[in-house]
Order: sequence, then structure tokens, then C-alpha cells
Amino acid sequence: MNQTMNQTEDQRTENLDDLRLTVKEAAKHIQESPGVVRNWMRELKSHIPTIQGENGYHYFDQPALEKLILIRQLNRDQNYSIKQIDYYFSNGETRIQPESVHVVSNDIREDLKTIVDRLELQQQFNQALVTKLDEQQQYIKDSLIKRDQMLLESLKASQEARKAEVNNRKKGFFGRIFQVSE
Repeated sequence: MNQTMNQTEDQRTENLDDLRLTVKEAAKHIQESPGVVRNWMRELKSHIPTIQGENGYHYFDQPALEKLILIRQLNRDQNYSIKQIDYYFSNGETRIQPESVHVVSNDIREDLKTIVDRLELQQQFNQALVTKLDEQQQYIKDSLIKRDQMLLESLKASQEARKAEVNNRKKGFFGRIFQVSE
């Protein structure tokens, strides 16, 4: 079966007068992907003279292939967008002249230098800010450690005072009255 398909494909490409290629075959012929050819068909349908088969599919003959090759050249080699290609075909295949590239003026160079200088200043400011934030973070960390130490000392003192109070209660009434001071 594959041989039969290959034979019919070879026959189609050999006899260019009776040429009727599918999208996939046409894409292969012009060295493009079928998806790209389908996109061109969708966007530039009115400019590509395809033959519609009884099954509703579009087939490409020699003029359609030539148009696809031209579209490929405009798109790939000359960087035309789909809209520019449509404009090209709509205006009798009049070439679009690319806009001339202006020489960079001194004003633009000066502006660029100013931007670069400001960027450097911003980077220096950012570095100083990061350093200050690190110092601030260390100060907060040290302050929290001191606070925690003071709380622990206060808690220990409170616990010792409670122990002393509990010991005094255990001595009883007469023990407190006749308590010998230490």
C-alpha cells in the first residue's frame, strides 16, 4: 500500500501539468511545514489559486505552488509579515520599500549616556540600601537576643522568689515568728 502511495506521489511530481498536491505534499515540495502552509492558506487564501476537490480539500497545482514559493521567499528571505504579503499581492505585487534606517544622532547618544549614568547611580544606591538593610536586620537580631536574655533573667528571678515564698510557707506559723535571719 505504501508503495502505491509513493508511486502516485511520484507521478504527481513528475507530471507538473496535472499536478495536484495536498497541503502536506505542497509543504514538503517547498520545504515548509504543513502548519505554516495551512496558516498561509487561512490568511492569504484569496491570493493562492488552489483547486478544490470534490471532497472539499484544497489541492495545489503548478501556479499555486509558484505562489507558495513566492510567499515563502517574501516571508523567509525578505522578512515580510503576512499583512505585508497580503498588501504586496493586493497592490499588483508592488514591492514594499523598507524604511530607511536613520543614523543615530548625537541627541540619542547623549540620552543613552545619561540613561547609563543614571543606571549606574541607581545600582550604587541599591547596593548602599542593601548594606543599610543588612545592618538594620543585624541590629534587630541583636536587640531581640538582648530582650530574650533579659526575659530569661527576669523569669529566673521570679521563679527563685516563688521558691523562697513556698519555703517560707512550709515553715509554718511558729517557724516564721521565730525565723532566724540568714
